[in-house]
Amino acid sequence: MHTTATPTVIVVGAGPAGLTAAIALARLGVRTLVVERRAALSPFPRATGVNLRTMELMRAWGLEHAVRSGAIDGSPTGWVGRTLASAEGTEVSMGFPSVEVAASLSPTTGVIAPQDHLEPVLMEHLLSLPGTSVRLGTELVAIDQDDDGVTVTLREGDQSSTLRADYAIGADGAHSAVRRHAGITMQGPGELGAYLAVLFRAPLAEVVGDRRHGLYMLMRQGPPWVFLPTDRHDRWVFSMTWDPTRETRADYPPERLEELIRAGAGVPDLETEIVWTGDFTFTAQIADRYRERRVFLVGDAAHRMTPRGAAGMNTAIHDGYDLGWKLGWVLRGWADESLLDSFEAERRPVGLRNMQRSANPSDQRDVSLDYVDDIADRIPHAWLPDGRTSTLDLLGEGLTVLAGPQAEVPLTQAQAHGMTVAVHVVDPATAEVLQIGADGLVLVRPDGRPAARWATSTDASSISAAILEAVRGTTRRVLARAA
Repeated sequence: MHTTATPTVIVVGAGPAGLTAAIALARLGVRTLVVERRAALSPFPRATGVNLRTMELMRAWGLEHAVRSGAIDGSPTGWVGRTLASAEGTEVSMGFPSVEVAASLSPTTGVIAPQDHLEPVLMEHLLSLPGTSVRLGTELVAIDQDDDGVTVTLREGDQSSTLRADYAIGADGAHSAVRRHAGITMQGPGELGAYLAVLFRAPLAEVVGDRRHGLYMLMRQGPPWVFLPTDRHDRWVFSMTWDPTRETRADYPPERLEELIRAGAGVPDLETEIVWTGDFTFTAQIADRYRERRVFLVGDAAHRMTPRGAAGMNTAIHDGYDLGWKLGWVLRGWADESLLDSFEAERRPVGLRNMQRSANPSDQRDVSLDYVDDIADRIPHAWLPDGRTSTLDLLGEGLTVLAGPQAEVPLTQAQAHGMTVAVHVVDPATAEVLQIGADGLVLVRPDGRPAARWATSTDASSISAAILEAVRGTTRRVLARAA
């Protein structure tokens, strides 16, 4: 693992949110330390749905192929039926666009890939970046802050240490120690049900045949059972409701669990190997704020969601990225510290919406369009004439100007306070998709959101001044979301 000088940012938690935040910071040259209480990354699949917007981020970081290498061989849709063996059932949406729709919206597609594959991909990329360090088996004991920075006390085995940094990010999960030390409380309905989960191996690919989906919901008397494929071979998760006030784990020995799995599969003699059993609760809560001065929350530390809608991990990743690039800009001197106010302003409404959706089992809305929420504010995707490069591929770590073919581009690139603003002149068809016209320009944030638009480039000098103003980050008008 990389060693680093005194970190500028300490990230507590090496799950998807923490790793994403650390990568976004490290790619901007910010010295970053990740500390993780666990001695190793989780060996359990946990979340499996990697949505369209998340895969766009993976593509931007050169990780798309690595993530796909661990994807299951199946459609990112659900299936509802009586048993896995039954040919009678209905395909349902998991909030992913169809392949055809995705092709019109994005240069990539969502995939079903387990979290225990995604996390190592992110970790490997993080450790390939200079100025990064990861300390596993390291627990946060205390965190204090003042006007100049944060002081964290860490424990690794019997050894304690104290570190100083400019900022700290709490990505340490639902029972976040960072959140507790920051004095941030949660609100929401809380626990909404108890579930028993079983990780097992069985040749179920032979059972489902060509009905390959990301999730199988089996309707029966009482709450449905759920089967979740977690690799391309034979590893699955089975989950069902249970009552921990009246039952114990001892009531579910391996023999009984195997019987339940065989009943759900519809194969009485199915060969099954139980790998792990556990229990969890459906919980829906959100932090009353995402920031306490120099301490920020992302992922499950900021919001707890039920698995309904498969939004939890993706929302966490998008949190981590949003905070990472904004904090990186401030620390690089590219933006005023007021940019950090936009993190909670932009991300908490998303967390609240997704938390509330996940908490409502009677919600009958059309989930097939959920992906629209994640990409609604970014520029549209269009293939450039080479057929390989998307408009989204033109974006970098700083600001980007996309100009129509007849625009009087005020600069080939701008540089101020160390940020290079890339300028790309696009072809007429792409300009039309971008809605800038032949003579227009759009200034784009690294997350794809337009920051400013100009219908024409007539006044090139004022446009150049506005771009440089955005680089300096002295105005919220340009750095905030464009109208």
